[in-house]
Amino acid sequence: MTPDVNVLIAASRNDHPYYDAAREWLEAALDDAAAGRGLLLLPMVIASFLRLVTHPKIFVSPTPIAEAVNFIDVLLTAPGVRMPEIGAEWHKLRESCLTRKLRANDIPDAWLAATVQQMGDHLASFDADFRKLLKRSEFTWLKRLGTLESLPELRYRAQAE
Repeated sequence: MTPDVNVLIAASRNDHPYYDAAREWLEAALDDAAAGRGLLLLPMVIASFLRLVTHPKIFVSPTPIAEAVNFIDVLLTAPGVRMPEIGAEWHKLRESCLTRKLRANDIPDAWLAATVQQMGDHLASFDADFRKLLKRSEFTWLKRLGTLESLPELRYRAQAE
């Protein structure tokens, strides 16, 4: 399982509207990782997380860089969590960009989707746009109400807001 940047952002900030749903998903994913199912934190997701949570134009009170790095470090030291080396996904990204005529802000999502496919993994995100890039078996959409769809063994219900 691989979380998108929006899941990590929401799980790291208790002022985020999806904090409860993201935190519940992340805690369950960490339990699954410790049980041997694995959790991948992709380099581009980590870099995006650090860029966004520390940005003063995105958050009134941005996360201090040391706190943001510590959040990632804690995740990376958890059992079953790893950051893989990437790069072999280029052919999938290239094909996706050309066949779908992607441009601009579509490219980072296409890169993440291609990496998930190349690694044979599964992405979890609050961003429904990944439904255009990934098969249902490769993507779990964390809906705004905090419910998960797709993987039957990973159906978690967020607490009511």
